Amino acid sequence: MAWLVPLVFAWGLAYPLIKLVSASVSPIVISWFRVGVGALFFLAAGRGLSVGVKQFVNGVIYFAIFMLLLNVGTSVSSSPGLAAVMMYTQPVFVIVIERALGTKLSSRTVLGVILGFLGVLVSAASVSFDLGILLTLMGGAVWAVGTVYYARNLEKEDVLKLNAFMSVSALPILVALTPFDYYFDFSIRVIILLLVLSVLAQALAYYLWFNVIRELGSIRASAGSLVTPAVAYAASYLLLHTVPSPLEVVGSAITLLGVYLALSSKNF
Repeated sequence: MAWLVPLVFAWGLAYPLIKLVSASVSPIVISWFRVGVGALFFLAAGRGLSVGVKQFVNGVIYFAIFMLLLNVGTSVSSSPGLAAVMMYTQPVFVIVIERALGTKLSSRTVLGVILGFLGVLVSAASVSFDLGILLTLMGGAVWAVGTVYYARNLEKEDVLKLNAFMSVSALPILVALTPFDYYFDFSIRVIILLLVLSVLAQALAYYLWFNVIRELGSIRASAGSLVTPAVAYAASYLLLHTVPSPLEVVGSAITLLGVYLALSSKNF
């Protein structure tokens, strides 16, 4: 739990920050800037790389495909908070994948995740469907694949060295995509926001996230992360003056109840 609390605050702040930055910087540039800063941090802190095919696969899933869906989806979404809600359908996808792979789940855990997902649906009911919602929903599915893949194949790897190699592997892919969507209105404010976003939501958050998975497992870690949309709504209100609707507030409360049930279960 010590890893989870700062993680949800870091990722909750990321959504309004992405929305702010995307007014001046294209989502693809945001993606490779984040991964680039993360690579520098993890290389310096880890002093080495965890190299391998499995590490490369997870890097492409997390830091190329997922990163693009996250940043592009949030940028074009009408509501950063709702984009976070769609991204955090991830635990449902994790349960489906884990169940398909033979993992036995307690009824309390399943109930908690289902309640969390219902909270997500209630929150989403107040806003019309758009491309951003579709992309972030796809991001939730991709994130789930990466989470299960890491938990089953890379859990014992050094977190810093693993993130360093994953970042280095994904960076050329993201940079190569830059011509497809490039704009960058340079200013000191934009650079500061990019750095804050990259350090907070990339370097710090992914170090925390992989430790959360290691401590709680893929299912509980994913359930715990469902608190993030509530933080994203609050941060969006503070930074963007976007007021959550009554349905978004009710949905967030239902999600918090589901997270409590999932995390308090003694078994999967």
